[in-house]
Amino acid sequence: MSFWDIFRKNTVLCIDIGYRNIKVVEVDVRKKNEVYIENYGITSTPLGVIKNGSIYNPPRVITEIKGVIQQQNMKSKIARIIMSGTNIVTRIYMMEKVEGENYDETVLKSIPQYLPLKLDEYRVDYKILQVINDNGVEKYKVFVTAVPKTILDTYVEVLDGLGLKPDSVDIPANSTAKFFNRDIEIKTIDSSYNQYVDETDTFAVLDFGSETTIVNFLKDRVLEFNKVILAGSSNIDDFISRTMQISVEKAEQLKKMYGLVPPTSFSTNEHTAAYYCIKEFAEKLVKQIVKCFEFYVERCFGSKISRIYIIGGGSQLLGLSNYLYSVFDVPVYPVGVVNLKGVGLKSHLDKEQLYYLINSIGISL
Repeated sequence: MSFWDIFRKNTVLCIDIGYRNIKVVEVDVRKKNEVYIENYGITSTPLGVIKNGSIYNPPRVITEIKGVIQQQNMKSKIARIIMSGTNIVTRIYMMEKVEGENYDETVLKSIPQYLPLKLDEYRVDYKILQVINDNGVEKYKVFVTAVPKTILDTYVEVLDGLGLKPDSVDIPANSTAKFFNRDIEIKTIDSSYNQYVDETDTFAVLDFGSETTIVNFLKDRVLEFNKVILAGSSNIDDFISRTMQISVEKAEQLKKMYGLVPPTSFSTNEHTAAYYCIKEFAEKLVKQIVKCFEFYVERCFGSKISRIYIIGGGSQLLGLSNYLYSVFDVPVYPVGVVNLKGVGLKSHLDKEQLYYLINSIGISL
């Protein structure tokens, strides 16, 4: 589902511009989709330069990325970039085969029916997820993505300003799917899961970002559902700040310190107050995630979810894995406890930062 494929070479710069951080990863793509991380750098995203996925100040973003490239001594001139935001529209639907038409003709004619948009203002891409026979009727399960051209243009402008040759522009859901499209081994077995095994070949990846939480479902390692929820880790800081009437900086500190770890009789009043703030926010967010699970199974012809992987900076919230397990009753794995075959890092690189880089690595594939 790459929107602009031009050419491919082995070593590429993969750029992910988030609301809070900009990630730049230099990746060497080897045989059989093996990736080797040569270097990476993370810098803060300047305030106000990105909103709803659109880059409002490309020159400022260009300056920040140039600083990372120079500091990390990155050499590649080929680049791939990820665009984000709530204006990216995705749909999954079933449609019948039309006699005398090929896949392309049938799907392209169906898109206006399922995407009530001014399609001339969007770049539209799709893929056939599955072809099924329903009582003798051949049907297609289609995944369609539409991105406003105005947003796409701002990302291309950044690559042009960096003097890089654009290879592809992609969306977080697709780059996440590419990252997880490989054999996954769990480094440690949590006894609380009772070595739960129910391999339905369908799993969820929850991407906890600063301003958004992205819900992805993959079946047979193919992306089948994607939903962007307008709530992220920085919103927790704001909620704690308002509720406890403290500064946002102090609120973020308390979030990192206590997370979703329940207080005990020996805990401080500060711990107790922060915990209940975070738990109240988490409950509201998880209710929206639960609705995504229900929608996927009931409306998108999805299978039961057998496990959950959590990624993104917000996935580092203390106690989050246990909390999600208590809600969904399936194993929950932070990306730090998985081994992905075919992903390697230079020995001097900090592996603990990997959870920030999933989308940047995924877009390299």
